[in-house]
Amino acid sequence: MSAPVVVGFDGSAASEAAVRHGAREAALRGTELSIVYAFGWVIVPPPMYPPYDEILRGPRAALLDLLARTAHDVRQEWPDLTVTTRLVDGSPGAILTAYSRDAALLVVGHRGIGGFAGLLAGSTATQVAAHAASPVTVVRDAERHDDAVIVVGMDGSAHALTAAEAAFADARRHDAELVIVTHEGSRTGIEPGVVDGQAEALSRRYSDVKYRHEAAEGDTTATALIDAADRLGAAMIVVGSRGRGGFRGLIAGSTSRALIEHADRPVTVVPVNSAGPESKEQER
Repeated sequence: MSAPVVVGFDGSAASEAAVRHGAREAALRGTELSIVYAFGWVIVPPPMYPPYDEILRGPRAALLDLLARTAHDVRQEWPDLTVTTRLVDGSPGAILTAYSRDAALLVVGHRGIGGFAGLLAGSTATQVAAHAASPVTVVRDAERHDDAVIVVGMDGSAHALTAAEAAFADARRHDAELVIVTHEGSRTGIEPGVVDGQAEALSRRYSDVKYRHEAAEGDTTATALIDAADRLGAAMIVVGSRGRGGFRGLIAGSTSRALIEHADRPVTVVPVNSAGPESKEQER
């Protein structure tokens, strides 16, 4: 069995959308879907409070029931999909980062409740996006079913090249056109033809993927990518975890928050050390 698609789930609307997105991705990849609920329980020292286990049994049973019902709903729509669920005690960021080491893709919702509260507003978002070993897709509440176009940001860096390879693989799976976008306003110092050369090399490996290269204007790289995706009606934006010039500090700074919180579509962040699509999954 190839590496699974892992979804962070907490019962919120955004995480429910993430489950559906993850299920679709797992079905396309022919792999397992793993739904993980990570929760930081309030610790009450057992010696001082003997009924500790009794206190937790109610909430734990309710969460296990929620996971079971969620998995059942997924199987109803994707009957051939293998679905597993896990309830894990601990920090959501740390748990999901650990699970990403053996995942083909990690999917999380834009906002959450309970264990995932504030996922994209503070340290947990930085932890997951910056340290996950697999690509991370952030999904908003609304589902998108259009697969016409996927947008990937490139700036000639190694991180962007890794993201572009992931985007080519996504475009093949979804039978979508790939649009490579460079930010015209960023002073990246890219030598002429570097991005085109990288794209041509990838296209020889993904010869069935239709792609084109556009330069986009905008005050920031995130604005340029969001505007391009909106104009093209893109199903997803793919970026590397870091880059040069306009993409530098994508995860650590305001650009990441602008892209993840304001793009009206899924955003996938690909780490430079991510294994190539063909080494983590069997696409065919």
